[in-house]
Amino acid sequence: MLLLAAVLCRAADPLPDGDTVMQRLLARSQALAKAEQGPEYTYEKWLVIEELDGRDQTAKSEERLYQVRWAGGLPLERLIKIQGRQVTDAELRKEAEREERLRQKFAGVDVKKKAAQKEGWVTMQLLERFQFQVKERIVLHERPTLVVSFRPKMEKLPAKTIADKLLNQLAGTVWVDEAEADAAKFSVTLLEPVSFGWFGILGALHRCELVSERQRMPGGVWLATRQSLLIKGRFFSSTFRFRLTENCSGFQPAAVAAGVTPASPAHP
Repeated sequence: MLLLAAVLCRAADPLPDGDTVMQRLLARSQALAKAEQGPEYTYEKWLVIEELDGRDQTAKSEERLYQVRWAGGLPLERLIKIQGRQVTDAELRKEAEREERLRQKFAGVDVKKKAAQKEGWVTMQLLERFQFQVKERIVLHERPTLVVSFRPKMEKLPAKTIADKLLNQLAGTVWVDEAEADAAKFSVTLLEPVSFGWFGILGALHRCELVSERQRMPGGVWLATRQSLLIKGRFFSSTFRFRLTENCSGFQPAAVAAGVTPASPAHP
């Protein structure tokens, strides 16, 4: 009842400016990245990879189970099972190589390098590409949350890399926790197809939809609980249609998972 009363009081407050909200999000992201040490968690992640047919029906699917340790602002994933069976060493090496190729080719971002350099996932260069508007204030996970829409700015944006071209065509919504200025959820979609290579000779991305839901852990860390990604496109003359769904569960502090009893707080 106290929470409801507080939210009702806040509902009457004027909505903040979109750029102001995102500047707070940027500041928190940078602060977390530069923190020497933060809470560590372990959890399991189920990943379902579906290959779709022309009617968006599942033609082929594969399930994978990962054991994840969140440490230093970075998810350290270890593949455990594929289709319910234990993975081999050869499969682990192949998976690591495949993920690295995809990261370098399409994302243009080395996540481990960013973590080592203490860079947050939100940067000023990223925010400068978009215009933001606060739509409303709602309650999400029993916490006051601002719903912020974003879309590319109208002026000409950098388009030197594949990542640039993708960012220039992305729009969506981010749900920002008002108290902690962290993203509780975000949804991103591709506005127009993006071609790769000279006149699209390498291929094109026709559709891309990403939704990520995050939850605040007791230690103040926000971790993804569910993510879905739908992509459709063409690579040379071959078309591809995939849907990836991640579900995370079993969150617990790393010390508890290792069987270490947390120290009791000192009493005066």
